[in-house]
Amino acid sequence: MREIFDKEIMERDALNRIKWDPNLNPEEFYICYRDGDEIKEVNFSEIGIEGDFIRIGSKQIPMHRIRLIKWKNEVVWNRRRHPL
Repeated sequence: MREIFDKEIMERDALNRIKWDPNLNPEEFYICYRDGDEIKEVNFSEIGIEGDFIRIGSKQIPMHRIRLIKWKNEVVWNRRRHPL
């Protein structure tokens, strides 16, 4: 699965792949993001994508806070691998 995301440099590209690729099940993906001093994890099905933000309930989180994207327990996208 990781090789699918090798060309996805930006968080937005990886999120759009999960959302639009008919071969992927969005419910199998987890987004790990920085919230203060913590790293929180949320299922992809619980977020909305709005411009440069993800929405979790009423909370907007800038995409640059996304650190990892996991498929089940495997890291498929890692911000450190794609520094900006």
